[in-house]
Amino acid sequence: RKYGGTGLGLAVSKRLSEMMGGSMWVESEGIPGRGATFHFTILAAPAPELQTRAHASGVQPDLQGKRVLLVDDNATNRRIVTLQTQSWGMQLSATGSPREALAWLQQGEAFDLAFLDMNMPELNGLELAAAIRKLQTGRAALPLILLSSLGNNLDEAEASLFAASLIKPIRPSALYDAVMGIITAQAVGTRPASAPARATLDLTMASRHPLHILLAEDNAVNQKLALRFLAQMGYRADLASNGLEAVQAVERQSYDVILMDVQMPEMDGLEATRVICSRWAAGERPRIIAMTANAMQGDREACLQAGMDDYISKPIRVEELVRALENTGSTENTEEH
Repeated sequence: RKYGGTGLGLAVSKRLSEMMGGSMWVESEGIPGRGATFHFTILAAPAPELQTRAHASGVQPDLQGKRVLLVDDNATNRRIVTLQTQSWGMQLSATGSPREALAWLQQGEAFDLAFLDMNMPELNGLELAAAIRKLQTGRAALPLILLSSLGNNLDEAEASLFAASLIKPIRPSALYDAVMGIITAQAVGTRPASAPARATLDLTMASRHPLHILLAEDNAVNQKLALRFLAQMGYRADLASNGLEAVQAVERQSYDVILMDVQMPEMDGLEATRVICSRWAAGERPRIIAMTANAMQGDREACLQAGMDDYISKPIRVEELVRALENTGSTENTEEH
């Protein structure tokens, strides 16, 4: 973000601990540089004994000696995957350069599977996967696992490039399940089991339900994710980085809907909504949909009291976004949408 923390994490943590029968407090001398200690308590029933998962028990006979290619420009992520796969007895070749990985494959190096990060310089994960598939025309396809911090939001063609996808930060259990699923499938000559069905985006939604959309969001990652969702539905949205810019955008032109983040610098989403509601009558202003991580009881009411018309929680879920947009009436002039 472009400004300091809002304390949202602390507020949520305090309310969670109180909901679980505990409390949270801070001890501090009040002297800059001396630090502070935060404490919390909860009440919880003891968990039943759990059997040790296979992913935590060292060398795995089914994985030992298997060759793995890892392409990720983040050194910390490479170290995490390297240490975990090597603990299972796998042989890993890691690089932060997609072009170096392609060079290894062009030189004839063989791998049993490959991990590809989604966001990288030179080539992103999708582009690298397509290049690998083109390079391997006529040969057995190298199983690819996509690593992404934005979740699995691929269309059908993109998803077909990968045997599996994992969301960062990567849990050892998820990593183990993905790797073992691929290696087992190779052993019996089948494809890995498909992932559970997920909500899909309607690629024709913008044509059948045209809308002029403004996205008010200051976080670059959230901007990218929301714009990607909208683009896959055929929408082209304008962007505002804070509440003040959102108000100015509405002054310049009309919108059918505003996707309004609540926590923003200069002017937050609640204040921006109040300003818009005070300047434009209900039939003249856009429908305002709140987007917030404040998914606690009472937060929805605060958004609605400020004048917002609807509410979706972050991280954004496809089905919630589609529902909110479908509840928005379109304008008559749709040529520019």
